[in-house]
Amino acid sequence: MQTSTPSSLFIRDPDLISTDMDGDTVMLSIERGEYFGIGGVGTRVWELLEQAVSMQTIVQAICAEYDVDEATCLADVQAFFNELLKDRMIKPA
Repeated sequence: MQTSTPSSLFIRDPDLISTDMDGDTVMLSIERGEYFGIGGVGTRVWELLEQAVSMQTIVQAICAEYDVDEATCLADVQAFFNELLKDRMIKPA
């Protein structure tokens, strides 16, 4: 599994089908027969991953939109990215 760094660029796996369901995001991988769901701030991060974007850019956006300090946000986003990478929901751009 590749680890993420704040300057690395990532994008959603284009093979995932995603939709909004009452504010949460549900994704389906037909190829793997798996589905995933995210909510809260994770949904906003997923929106930002529509185009190639760095973790640092996402952290800046989340800090501007939510009441969170940069260090906490970076740690949380990095952990989230590592989970997304593990589940092959995002990939390096």
